[in-house]
Amino acid sequence: MVSERSVLLLSGGLDSTALAALHRPAQCVVVDYGQRCATAETQAATAVAKALRLPVRTLAIDLRDIGAGLLHSDEPIAGAPSREWWPYRNQLLVTVAAAVALREHLDTVLIGSVRSDGARHVDGTTAFYESLDQLVSMQEGSIRVCAPALHDTTAELITRSGLGEDVLGWTVSCHRANFPCGTCPGCHKRTEVLAQVGILCGASQHESM
Repeated sequence: MVSERSVLLLSGGLDSTALAALHRPAQCVVVDYGQRCATAETQAATAVAKALRLPVRTLAIDLRDIGAGLLHSDEPIAGAPSREWWPYRNQLLVTVAAAVALREHLDTVLIGSVRSDGARHVDGTTAFYESLDQLVSMQEGSIRVCAPALHDTTAELITRSGLGEDVLGWTVSCHRANFPCGTCPGCHKRTEVLAQVGILCGASQHESM
């Protein structure tokens, strides 16, 4: 069972948005770490949190000097497991969220990795999150790390959340820009998943405003 005293890393994408609706965390955190789509993610996460009546805060931590992949530029790092891979991103973001949890007397970090993530990179696998949970929880504060949707597809997760276009229309998933490029893996995934669950909103609502 997921703790009610949790911090959710809310990117404004489909997976973390569905988790926000399902688990209603005590705090949502969106991190601008220098990714090309940071403005769109921040706007989407803020809109999602407002729609779900959840608290959200934005943190800016510039990691561009160590970034790579589509979220950074069109040049992936040598040996990358996928085009979008940003080295150690999930580990870094969980560490940031754990620090927020510690300051706010919360006990768990939630992250929205799903089943398909583990096929593309190690930091989307069950073994990774089990190891990260052990590492973080052994430190001061005993914060736990939980990825409750690791065995779900994104479509299954959205279906369980009960969310409709009124909330999902705010989401963004582009890896390249603040306006959907339509060709990156994130854009393709969002379009395909929304079609699977019977929602045909293409671009997010805030992009059409």
